[in-house]
Amino acid sequence: MSRTTKGVMLSILTPVLWGIMSIPIRTLNEYGISSQDLAFFRCAVSGIGLFIFNLFVDREVLRIDPKGFIVSTLYGCFSYGLSFTAYALAVERIPVAVAMVLMFLCPVWVSLLNRIIFKEKLGAVNTVSIIICLIGAVLVSNILSIKDVKLDMFGIVCALINGFGAGLQLIIPRYFEGKYKKNTFVVYGFICSALMLMFFTNFGVVNTAVAADPLRVTSNMILLSVVCTLIANYVFVIASSYISSTLVSILSALEVVVGSLVGILIYKETMNAAQSFGAVIIVIGALLPNILPMLKRSKS
Repeated sequence: MSRTTKGVMLSILTPVLWGIMSIPIRTLNEYGISSQDLAFFRCAVSGIGLFIFNLFVDREVLRIDPKGFIVSTLYGCFSYGLSFTAYALAVERIPVAVAMVLMFLCPVWVSLLNRIIFKEKLGAVNTVSIIICLIGAVLVSNILSIKDVKLDMFGIVCALINGFGAGLQLIIPRYFEGKYKKNTFVVYGFICSALMLMFFTNFGVVNTAVAADPLRVTSNMILLSVVCTLIANYVFVIASSYISSTLVSILSALEVVVGSLVGILIYKETMNAAQSFGAVIIVIGALLPNILPMLKRSKS
């Protein structure tokens, strides 16, 4: 198997794992396990797992000074803790297909933060991309004419927060580039966010759920924490070692497709014509900055 083929396969696997995340979340919600509870287990399992992994593979990642630990704590609380909680709340309150598309606004937030923090000019292509994505978001959220499908505004806001949190995962490590390793932020970010969320986690409800249906609850908790969080994020990083990060980001757009299919096929959700058109617009707008340069290079 060539390196390119391996990279493409890994890049496709990542959005597939992210896209099916709504399945274990909704299943665990049936047992009364809240969004905060799920966010805690996602962060705790990922943080502990990555800590043990780097303990044997790369101990340099685990070295950190007090300032870095504080930054990692804030990084984890906002990029992981808040973002994961927002995701769980979003798929509880609005259709999965709609939530997945709104979360895909992450490239827009990244462009805006780069402009504000690093003074990078958006450029014509990025500006058009943001406008297209915002128009698509309006259509998908059905704000202009809510008829067939009623959406919860809080759920929409949570989906947007999740996308923003994903953007922070890229921006904060870049800001401290050269001072700390990116993986250091990831490891301690997960651990610190888990410590924060621990105070808001109802372990009694979780224990009751496990006692009531141990196999179903445990299997879905593993699917969510290990497969959809730990493995998915690790594979995402590994994929960029085989193919360009641009191609990886383009293939990650499949998360929207997978998430929409999950909502439609499993939960029998529907999207009206305007929402479907908005979903297509967001995908096109978000991919525009990556596709155009590749087209220009292919022509030259």
